[in-house]
Amino acid sequence: MLYYFIVNPISGCGRGKKIWKILEEELNRRGTSYKARLLSKRGEARQLAASLSRISNPVTAVIVGGDGSINEFVDGLTRWDHLTLGCIPTGSGNDFVRGLSLERDPIKALDIILNPREISRIKLGLVHAGEQTHAFVVSSGMGFDADVCNGAYQSRLKHLLNFFHLGKLVYLVTALRLMLSLKSYPIRLSLDEQEPLLFQETFFAAVMNLPYEGGGFYFTPDAAPEEETFQLCLAQGLSRRQILKVLPLAFSGNHVGKKGIHILTCKKAVLQANVSLCVHTDGEIFGFFERVTVEAAPEQLSVIVR
Repeated sequence: MLYYFIVNPISGCGRGKKIWKILEEELNRRGTSYKARLLSKRGEARQLAASLSRISNPVTAVIVGGDGSINEFVDGLTRWDHLTLGCIPTGSGNDFVRGLSLERDPIKALDIILNPREISRIKLGLVHAGEQTHAFVVSSGMGFDADVCNGAYQSRLKHLLNFFHLGKLVYLVTALRLMLSLKSYPIRLSLDEQEPLLFQETFFAAVMNLPYEGGGFYFTPDAAPEEETFQLCLAQGLSRRQILKVLPLAFSGNHVGKKGIHILTCKKAVLQANVSLCVHTDGEIFGFFERVTVEAAPEQLSVIVR
């Protein structure tokens, strides 16, 4: 078995580099045969994934980073029937690890990866916009949640909060700031080729593969990546005051059932807006589009969970 560690040294405000040093010492102490790549620029994980897709032998690819590193890696895969994914979290959001209840302690996580007892097969989501396609494992959102991801990525607070291991709070702070200029749009939603539904004054629509996004927002408690279907969380028809009341409830999942919150189930979703809206995949900005189609990739991905 080839172990390939993909390390984002700047994740978590440098936590990735510190954790990798600990892991490297432990791997050498155990005499484990492995290869490692410390990422130095955006796109490098995608290129590495493409290279690993071309080999024929079994490989365990271990991401030492956050949701963004995982997203970039899976987006670069062209085939993954021979590949098993492991993750040692060092990011700020870590919704992939949270959603699959993976081990957070680096040494314990390493031990599980080297001696796995349970491997789950999960679906990958694909977002199509025009001629572009991007993969995701956690979620893809259109509208306000994507704006929050975009704002959090650019926020100076992110580095400060990461330093104190409070990185997920940047999403909440950014969301509250963006409330001041909050806009809503009509979105036409078609699920599984059925008659389209029109939602007026929509703030965001998130297609969820896992229960959490945005650093711990528990948008869809029933989302299960092992199943064929996605859960879709859509918020519409709410005043700014109502959103301020509902948003904190989403950390515990108590927003479900509240006025203006819709939870829908589908295998495929087509979202159509009347203007170009920000779209994210696993918190990474995909672009600005009026229309996107979301569906599952044909093959599932093997992930070490226990």
